[in-house]
Amino acid sequence: MSAFDELVRPSLVRIGAPGDGYATDRDLYWGSGFFIAPGWLLTCAHVVGKGGAAVCRGESAMRVTWQERTAAGAWVERTGTGTAVLLAPTPETSQSFRDPWPFPDLALVNVAGADDVRCLWLSDREPGARAPIELYGWSVQTGELGIRHGTGELAGSDARALLLGGSLPIGGLSGGPVLDRRHGSVIGVIKGRRREEGVAVPVTALHELLDLRGGPAVLHEVLRAHDLHHLRLLDDPSPYADWTTLQATLPALAPPASGITADLRARLYGHLAELPPPAGAGEIVHLVEEVKEQVRGERLRSLVLQNVRTWREGAGLLHGLRTLEPGGGGTLVDLDAVLLYAAKVVRKVVRERPDEVDPARLGAFARWLGGQADGHRNWAVGEAVRGLLEGVGVQEGDDGRPAAPEAPPVVVRPPATRTDVLVKVGPPMYDGRYPWSVQLIYDGLDVTPVGADDRGVRVEELAAVLREPLAQALSQGDHGEHLAALEVFLPRKLFDLPVDEWQLLPGSEAMETDEDDGEDEADDDGDFFDERSMPLGMRRTVVIRDARRNNRPPTPEWRRRWRGAVQGPLAHESLHGRAPADGHPVGARSAGKYPYYGALSSMDDPCVPVYCGPVGSGEGQTAMRDALMAGHSVVLWRRDRHDHDECKDFHRQAAHVLGMARHAEGLHGPVRDLRIRLYDPESARAQGLRGKLAVLFDPPDRPPYGTETMRPPPLAAPGG
Repeated sequence: MSAFDELVRPSLVRIGAPGDGYATDRDLYWGSGFFIAPGWLLTCAHVVGKGGAAVCRGESAMRVTWQERTAAGAWVERTGTGTAVLLAPTPETSQSFRDPWPFPDLALVNVAGADDVRCLWLSDREPGARAPIELYGWSVQTGELGIRHGTGELAGSDARALLLGGSLPIGGLSGGPVLDRRHGSVIGVIKGRRREEGVAVPVTALHELLDLRGGPAVLHEVLRAHDLHHLRLLDDPSPYADWTTLQATLPALAPPASGITADLRARLYGHLAELPPPAGAGEIVHLVEEVKEQVRGERLRSLVLQNVRTWREGAGLLHGLRTLEPGGGGTLVDLDAVLLYAAKVVRKVVRERPDEVDPARLGAFARWLGGQADGHRNWAVGEAVRGLLEGVGVQEGDDGRPAAPEAPPVVVRPPATRTDVLVKVGPPMYDGRYPWSVQLIYDGLDVTPVGADDRGVRVEELAAVLREPLAQALSQGDHGEHLAALEVFLPRKLFDLPVDEWQLLPGSEAMETDEDDGEDEADDDGDFFDERSMPLGMRRTVVIRDARRNNRPPTPEWRRRWRGAVQGPLAHESLHGRAPADGHPVGARSAGKYPYYGALSSMDDPCVPVYCGPVGSGEGQTAMRDALMAGHSVVLWRRDRHDHDECKDFHRQAAHVLGMARHAEGLHGPVRDLRIRLYDPESARAQGLRGKLAVLFDPPDRPPYGTETMRPPPLAAPGG
């Protein structure tokens, strides 16, 4: 057997109907899978789906068979009972999704009696172009049930799939692993064939299981068990192959130029597995960006856009990192970056979640990191690591530390503390469709594209179409105590779009109170709740910005009024010049070409115009146009239609919000508080509150004019 065969065979399983033995009848044999943690196997959802809806729901079992080698060297079969725990997507009936099964087409199965199995190593990085691969699985294609394998290369990616060249998957291999021959790690799960290419699901798609009910807890436990399993194998005297021992047979990796050995990676990930998981991708991405800036000594231009959910993947993003040197090239600093990243993770957990981790395990991790830092070749990195670990159970190193080598010193910079999301809706095309884009703005300066559609969609489709890219962008922007704000650039006729009521969870409107039975569907599973079902404006800052004005350099008036709003204190004036109690009578007309410009120009710089009515048409649109011409960067208005006799109350609550805010940056909290109270109609009526509040919050030079990326990538990023 080859080294790869020796590694894969005890982890590879065949899945089928419960019963005695296996016939070659395909109705009894469903497909392949492989163990990724003791008691847990990964396969395709369509393999599990062959058992019907009850099996998919975990109500009926499946039979799982694998092989192990005896002390005499013979291979014997073992069987266990498998139960589907997470399946994406889940069929509604036994006939749903027969062919082809939609992506991600993954299932996690718990197997009783498989606590001592050998498990494959899941890749922590994206596979490189044309990576050499091995395919494994069980098949009855030749008429006899047995293990089959083939070789090939990664031919590319297509949206959510890996495309495989070389040996094409044959029937029955679905659910089997795709291994990168250069690293011995699993990069994908075989899905099937498409025309002349094989198709696999990248292992990164595992994160889509996090969106299922119970997904976060289950997936975290499985990945934790995966890393602890490989940590235990480091001290296992068994002669059988595992991922770390396989590295010695891969000469391309020995010695690793990065300085990160398989042993170090396995120990690091085992320690990281003992920590509470990150709250989202933003927690990881921001630490990665901080580390890159420090070890390379230069501020980066934008965020790394990655759908990462575990601490180990953050370390994987630091693979191949080099110092910046004139003319390209540079010294590999993987090990510097990984050690610094790990120390930052420890420090973050200690500061923010001390009650969620075992002090003994945290101390063991810190002492191991401290030991790595003591003998590290880059004295500055070692000092930075020891400084981050101070007070976390680290033993101090020797006084005779080595002198600083020629490697660049670590430049300690204050971390970027704010990443927000920009949504841009352009002017309508000739057919009434609006082009859009979603971007991240990092540290108030640099823009990272997330998704875009130049062809556009109808205005009524915007909320649904933007849901997925918004969810991805917000998950990248949220980190620590910071919830990413949503800044929506709109054409003026769309200023009344209810962006603060958009939701990230499809069908989340159904999670509100059902008036027919008085029950909340969100409570069907006890205390389950998903914050994505909430209107965005209830959790985070959501503001409108003017798309047209931001396409040109800021005017002096705009800059001056923004400075006044930032300094405060904010004051309150009517946008149209009438007394607040007069409201906006139906059919009110304005005289002259710029009827409100004079009054709006004479307002003090900290003054905020307020309008009791929509501004997408009629008098409101004219008044808003004049306010923008006069340089106003903050405006409040009521975007829903109503009786004008309610305007006195609306102006009163707007004045209260501005008084509480005092200055522009203080506005977000009072606005969010008011929106929360307005979302409950009964409570709002009882408190005398009125209307749907919209906010123009439009600072100049955010991002700096003329520095944005002109061609964002498509919505669906390549798989890998």
